[in-house]
Amino acid sequence: MTISIIIPEINVKPKSTKDAVINILALEWPLSLRGIFYKIKSKYGYSSSYQAVFNAVKELAELKVLVKKDKKYEINIEWIKRVQSFTDIVETNYYTKERVYNLFGIKDSKQKSDIIVLNFDTIFDAEKYLYYLMKSELFKTKNDIICWNLSAEWRPIFYLRSEYNYYKRLIKRGHKFYFFCSGNSELEKLCGKFYRAIGVNFKAADEKFSNDVLVFGDSFVSIFIPEKLKAKMKKLVGRKNIMNLLAEVLDYKSSIRVVINKDSSLAKELKKQAIKKFFMPVKVNAKEPV
Repeated sequence: MTISIIIPEINVKPKSTKDAVINILALEWPLSLRGIFYKIKSKYGYSSSYQAVFNAVKELAELKVLVKKDKKYEINIEWIKRVQSFTDIVETNYYTKERVYNLFGIKDSKQKSDIIVLNFDTIFDAEKYLYYLMKSELFKTKNDIICWNLSAEWRPIFYLRSEYNYYKRLIKRGHKFYFFCSGNSELEKLCGKFYRAIGVNFKAADEKFSNDVLVFGDSFVSIFIPEKLKAKMKKLVGRKNIMNLLAEVLDYKSSIRVVINKDSSLAKELKKQAIKKFFMPVKVNAKEPV
């Protein structure tokens, strides 16, 4: 038994009675069967009979799309989550398809053996690609180690709830994150608190990174940002100047090079080194002789 629901649109007349039922309950709930019937009639001018609405509601309830509480119906939250998960997977798979360079934001790409070189218009475009690349891999696996070496950290400032849930869902799959940031501004300290609160290991690095590095699965990814752009990013992050950071750095047209190297032994070794470095004791300067 299947449901013919393409993408229900709230302000567009539905193509089926089941779509109409879902649209109505997306706006107002819970509703009795009679309430659903009259809402459909008044909103969409439907000529469907009461029996047709009854059959549609019954079928949706049997499929667990709707739940009944005290003789009234509402959309099943678990069904919404399944739909969201499905669309999330489809979006990720399509975004990271082999011919990804045809999508907006990638200027050009080259591939030789196990190395892929991508050139992006903006830092935001590169970040978006890496976000989807990681999702396409990490939701298929469990218990991986993900390491980031970051020159500056700003991403949590712009996180939506989906990114927050993204980390929570990956951590539930046994994945562990180790982030090193060479920046130590108040804003980056705040980002660190956010990461630690959701279970991501975050540490200020005692070294400067020439480029950002991401390691996960069999991939070793280097992100090259022009030095002038990096310097401006550092400056604006330090000043907590979010709007200028967005306009003058993250969304600024430039050339952001992303090099993806598929090498399982290299990725494995880098993960080991990152974990070892993360748990190294903090160096304490010896006291000057009196």
